[in-house]
Amino acid sequence: MTREELIHQVYTCATCGYCRFGCVVYNETGLERHTVRGRMLLLKKVLEGELPLDDRIVDSIYMCAQCQNCTINCPTGIDFVEMSEALRDELFRQGKIPDSARMVADVLTNYGNPYAQAADEKGAWLPSKYAEPKKSPNLFFVSCTSAYPLNRVAKSILRVLEKIEYDFTVLGGEEYCCGNPLIRLGEHEKSQEMINKNTENFRKLGVKRIFTACPGCYRTLLNHYSSEFKIQHITQFLLDLVEEGKIKFKEFPKKIVYFDGCDLGRHCGVYEEPRELLKAIPKVELVEFEYNRENAPCCGGPLLGGAPDLAKKIAEKTLREAHDLGVDMMVTSCGTCFLAFMEAAKVSSIQVQIRDLPMLLPPLVEKGE
Repeated sequence: MTREELIHQVYTCATCGYCRFGCVVYNETGLERHTVRGRMLLLKKVLEGELPLDDRIVDSIYMCAQCQNCTINCPTGIDFVEMSEALRDELFRQGKIPDSARMVADVLTNYGNPYAQAADEKGAWLPSKYAEPKKSPNLFFVSCTSAYPLNRVAKSILRVLEKIEYDFTVLGGEEYCCGNPLIRLGEHEKSQEMINKNTENFRKLGVKRIFTACPGCYRTLLNHYSSEFKIQHITQFLLDLVEEGKIKFKEFPKKIVYFDGCDLGRHCGVYEEPRELLKAIPKVELVEFEYNRENAPCCGGPLLGGAPDLAKKIAEKTLREAHDLGVDMMVTSCGTCFLAFMEAAKVSSIQVQIRDLPMLLPPLVEKGE
């Protein structure tokens, strides 16, 4: 977004306040500067010289989960996610980003992942037969989240693929962060370096199809990497295998509610594949939250790094709704959502079983024809 386009968006805002209704941050803090309307009014005053671009305004720009709920509700079509990325890009160049964002950016550039873990340990969880990447047209892009705090998700996917004897490869310690966290913070130069390194590795292995369990990686691979690769979220990939008859499922008599994450849902439009995958499991009873698909709330996960207490309060609301639905478990298809709900569950009295979708599958999968 150019400066001119950004200014046009600021003056397009009708100050109607519809952006408030889906904003999980505003619903918790009650602060007008945490709404798009409030930010637009502040930015207008900055542009007109009535206010300096001070820390309070900068913090309000970063106190956004970039969930895109405001865009869904905006009658004038303002896309604040695109605006916030342009603003953060400029703030990053000027060195005006908040300390919490600077800390995350420093960790990403120094370690190559957001968890401050050694890069060569990214493949430490892999069985020895995957120690060296092999040539294959099919690549499982593990992601930082599935390689470090949630390698049980990655292990589940490996078990499924091994059960059906599917040919694929993994990069292990040679897999770099996809670049998504740095893009969202406004650091595009370093993110492009990561993209270039990954792309070089993809080509070396003859990769044509890439699948990942991380919606942030999926979104980035889809929108910032070369179109020479077919990019799929793990739910799309596995549903293809089900429809091709390569995967069958055993019965699983459970009542499940599915939660739509923002990256996979509003940002990428993937709503039906996870549901169809769950419906393909015999005896699963799938129910819905009152607000689902494009109207689903944000889990709060994107704020875990900069505002963890706020993130947990946001996530707890969804836990409460899942509990009230009387389900056996809540399932999501996003590691960030899963972590947000697990962190909220640690400090909440609400007890709900939470699973990332791939975690359900290993004991249920049978090889098809």
